[in-house]
Amino acid sequence: MQSYTLVCLILVIALTEGLFFSSKPKCPIKQYKSSKYIVGDKLLVHEDFYERVKSLEDVAKDCKVRIYVKGSYYQLPNPSQQVLVSDADLVIGHGFQFEVRNENNALLCNKICLSKTPTDMAEVKCLLQGVVNRGLTWSRYYPDVISDGTYASNTYGYQTLKTDIQTRCEKEKFKRQLLRALRQMYEEDEQDSNDQDGDDEKKK
Repeated sequence: MQSYTLVCLILVIALTEGLFFSSKPKCPIKQYKSSKYIVGDKLLVHEDFYERVKSLEDVAKDCKVRIYVKGSYYQLPNPSQQVLVSDADLVIGHGFQFEVRNENNALLCNKICLSKTPTDMAEVKCLLQGVVNRGLTWSRYYPDVISDGTYASNTYGYQTLKTDIQTRCEKEKFKRQLLRALRQMYEEDEQDSNDQDGDDEKKK
């Protein structure tokens, strides 16, 4: 039973990685590896945006702050669904919502603060200037969002891009749940096998 479960697990992993259906484009959204300087909610970003997010760690370090993630990529019920402009870069993985915290993780500036006078605080001013200096986008129109400006740079082709990314990623949640279930089955099966081996040893 253990070997059968292991085979099933390998087959499903291969399937979800696209080894059997390589013609179908992979979901380009990946989870950003947590760090000391980018904290908070799980950060899901497009693979093309990943390295640019990574550059923000140096900015936060230099400014002695933490970038606290408040929201990022999320799956729409319908890939072609319209979204608010404030969420336009989020639903394609090219932006995320944030607030600024100090080195002790205490709040420095939230959405309200960012929309008013964030530059009155030296640390926050330092962070926002660093974001802009690295070619990323922050504005008072959507003050709690950092993005690479994909939506603004391609409004004409945005809907097609969004629908494509959302469609390619819509089954990812199901895949992750299935993989977790199979891994749990395998671990339980392995534990049962170990317990049986222990009972057999006692009988000897």
